[in-house]
Amino acid sequence: MSERRKRVTIGVLVSGILDEFTKYVCKGALEAAREADVNVVIVPGKYIDRDLSGQADLMYEYQYNTVFSYIKKENIDAIVCTADSIGCFSSKKKTRELLAQYRDIPCVLIASKLEGYPHVVFDNQSGIREGLEYLIREKGCTCFGMVGGSEENSDASERRRTFEEVLRENDIPFEERQFAQGDMSCRCVRECAKLLEDNPDLEAVFCANDEIAMAMYEAVKQRGLLPGKDIFVFGYDDTAAASKVDPSLSSIRADSAKLGEEAVRMVLSILGGARMDSHIVPTRFIMRDSFARTWNDEERTARENDGDDSGFEDVFYWYLHEESNGQIEVLRAAYEKMIHELTEGFAGQVPEHPERREIMKSVEAFLGLEGVEYADMDKLSEVMEDIYGVLLGQQRDDYGRYRLRDFFSKIYRKMALAMNKQFGSMKQKKERENYEIKLFVQNVLQFDNCRDESYGLLLSNLEWLGIRNAAIYLLSQPRLHLFGEPFRAPSNLHLKALLTDGRTGTVALEEQKQRIETLFENPYVHSDARFERVLLPLFSNEAVYGILFCDMDESLFVNGEFLVNQISSAIKMLTLLRMNGEIQEQLEENLATLRAHNIELNQISRSDMLTGILNRRGFFEEANELIDRRKTQGKRTLLLYVDMNNLKIINDRYGHEEGDFSLKTIGRILTETVDAGGVVGRIGGDEFACAMEYDAVSDGSEMLSVLYQQFEHFNASSEKSYNVTVSVGVYLIEPGNTAVLEEALACADEMLYLEKQHRKKSVQKGM
Repeated sequence: MSERRKRVTIGVLVSGILDEFTKYVCKGALEAAREADVNVVIVPGKYIDRDLSGQADLMYEYQYNTVFSYIKKENIDAIVCTADSIGCFSSKKKTRELLAQYRDIPCVLIASKLEGYPHVVFDNQSGIREGLEYLIREKGCTCFGMVGGSEENSDASERRRTFEEVLRENDIPFEERQFAQGDMSCRCVRECAKLLEDNPDLEAVFCANDEIAMAMYEAVKQRGLLPGKDIFVFGYDDTAAASKVDPSLSSIRADSAKLGEEAVRMVLSILGGARMDSHIVPTRFIMRDSFARTWNDEERTARENDGDDSGFEDVFYWYLHEESNGQIEVLRAAYEKMIHELTEGFAGQVPEHPERREIMKSVEAFLGLEGVEYADMDKLSEVMEDIYGVLLGQQRDDYGRYRLRDFFSKIYRKMALAMNKQFGSMKQKKERENYEIKLFVQNVLQFDNCRDESYGLLLSNLEWLGIRNAAIYLLSQPRLHLFGEPFRAPSNLHLKALLTDGRTGTVALEEQKQRIETLFENPYVHSDARFERVLLPLFSNEAVYGILFCDMDESLFVNGEFLVNQISSAIKMLTLLRMNGEIQEQLEENLATLRAHNIELNQISRSDMLTGILNRRGFFEEANELIDRRKTQGKRTLLLYVDMNNLKIINDRYGHEEGDFSLKTIGRILTETVDAGGVVGRIGGDEFACAMEYDAVSDGSEMLSVLYQQFEHFNASSEKSYNVTVSVGVYLIEPGNTAVLEEALACADEMLYLEKQHRKKSVQKGM
């Protein structure tokens, strides 16, 4: 690590940026970093080895993992990593290989366990045990199912072990068919449906996380059942969606933000020389409507004594980690004042009208802070019902009970109006966001040509995302990166554009090249101020362009991948414009050269400029003459249709010069093979044709063997790291054949297509 860096920089390696678990891990890490005054770089890859080739809209998500290769000991002081989440579709071996590239960087794992690494994980026992024992003892359930994840995922495997252990302790049988393995996402509806189909008598299902539980809800409803009535369902994580789904989902509250916070604190202690033990974050069970909850007096009393008296932590659980600039404390004060005045003001008897008006003012003050927007309304309703139940029992007569009911009905009415207002605000916000997205898409694609200033224009449109600092780093040339291939970051990147405190700028051409070790600290992007940034990949399908390094704003937890898609599309357009400009310049230079040397125009029209052989026009003229002459002589002509294999891959992977070399090589080998008794031409980009005198009695297959041998000899002796190969179709024109040349070529092309299906066409030597 560079010694001149004044502030520690922590890398947070996660799987994606959109799911709830990752979102709150990042929020927790950011909170801890603010407390410690250190920098943070969020590095959101995806899932290693996840094959999405069957899903066209997702099949290139593997490109997100390229960002992991930019993290080096020279640019990051320490990392925290959700290793099991990143590797949930792979093996422990592959996860270790990922971490091995950071062996010289202090590292703490989040929700993952690997020998040799300190970790912070959830308590995967107490909450699950509490939920299961409630279903067994209070609901009388004896038939359970579970949807979990891979055994390679330590959290998923521990949750399954706890689940089975509790069932054994209660003498409840459990068979393998009662377990379904999903991908830990809301997309595993099929696996959930299969579990229900194989076990029609299931009374309750435990899902290893809330995303799986959402898939189970869908599968249950597809069968015409209702969670909480026909089957009990509970999840894990207690995400914001758990309280808002209908019916609300019982879940184990596992605050992933605490994981992020603790991991950052641990890795900072390691940097300070401390030896860290692993840490377990406590969890607890949260009951909701998916358990058809009912409360007896004993449970109600226990619930009232659990945690803070006001219930604020439960009601605003997910808001506690929002970046609120003190707003959370203002909301807490207003909420606790409302609860205090309700419980104290109505204790014993209903107060007179002036006192009730003052109490109602505290309710209105709380609602005026848009408290319902951030509240778990399920929990807020529980708190209000509890208060109402206690106060109702304290009233001495029917009149007091009537006035209490009337007062609380007014509170509920005001809460309903506040929720209506919230929905209206949310709708307006969504409409405004849609409009801003439309403008953004429109603005980032307004290019006539490619200049360095064009990249700056991309960054000038990020204000709606709250991004005021950003940098676009590009590879020297787009790189082809196929699924399953390793990706290694280049030693240098080109800094094409900057956004600094909301102002865009470019870097002089001679200063654009930046070493990867200085990505986060070079003079153009680094300042003394603490930063919170994210590293996003820029790619289009198989082509990787570089990275976007920008502020980690709250909006990116929703729009981060949209931003990647749009900036990448714009850079693809700029790349095409640049290539088009270069081609145009080359064409103009070529035309000028032709005019200067007074090259005979007819020869130009018949020759291929790259290979030196005939072009399509020249080939058709000379081949027709050869065929007509041979027919007149009563002799046969052999036609070859030749197609180069893998030109695009050679161009993308090794450069267009190597592609041109390959085409020239094919033209030379064909000319040498056909010799003086034939005609050779390049009739398309990677397509060639030959017409030659043929007096042998065979069908032309031996000529095919000779030609393939010529390419094998060339590749064996060539110093190139790739193979130049072709596929060939043949057609024999008999003297009495009335087919014209175009028809004969079409027949040869059909033979070529069949030949192409059976020939090995590997590009890289040794594969």
